[in-house]
Amino acid sequence: MEQNRILACLPSREHKILNDALELVSLRAKDELNEVDTPVRYLHFPVGSAISLMESHPGGGLVEAAVVGMEGCAGFTVVQGYMNAPCRVIVQVGGSAFRLAVSTFMASLPRLPFLRYALSRFSATILRETMISVGCSQFHSVEQRLGRWLLAHQHRTGLSAFPFTHDILAQQLGVQRATVGEALARLQDRHIVKYVYRRIEICKAHTMEKLSCACFPTARAVINEFLRDIQNYPHSIMRF
Repeated sequence: MEQNRILACLPSREHKILNDALELVSLRAKDELNEVDTPVRYLHFPVGSAISLMESHPGGGLVEAAVVGMEGCAGFTVVQGYMNAPCRVIVQVGGSAFRLAVSTFMASLPRLPFLRYALSRFSATILRETMISVGCSQFHSVEQRLGRWLLAHQHRTGLSAFPFTHDILAQQLGVQRATVGEALARLQDRHIVKYVYRRIEICKAHTMEKLSCACFPTARAVINEFLRDIQNYPHSIMRF
């Protein structure tokens, strides 16, 4: 559990309540955990995986609004009484996750004050990240946005190589496949990334951060503030 930051902060009492109910499962890239407005049956706490919260367009397009990695939990809206998914929830990077049945979580909720707080606090974090992402899509270049998106996945998973294709990247950034290819080629020419078929590796994260927009460090600061708050529970609850 220590690899998921929320679970790592569970007080011993809550850990004992949930220990037998948490199940380590494997998630495959492109697995769909929820469609829009379908019941959320499980909370997923990623461990080396990344789960995308997606907005779909009637014409068939998808765009990523936010991503959940080892800092958080997918399905967090149930803590606020929203039992159906507000968006599509899709595994972006395969790996593991601890899964907790929502029915078990809700039945135990009165005895889980920390987890209630952590998920409510994470909800505010995701809202802020989504606002940053919307602004980024409007004001920054494709190369800057690509850098931010790759760095965000590295930050949330601890990985440096990802099974992303041109099509996936174009979909996430809302641009043409050829545009993504040109941006990747420029980054590869500078040895910042290495791209081979269905695999992108970040080689120089520090250089990529310099080339990217300020949105990545801003989003990272938001996540770090969230992590500080849950680590300082219950003192931080007074200002939340």
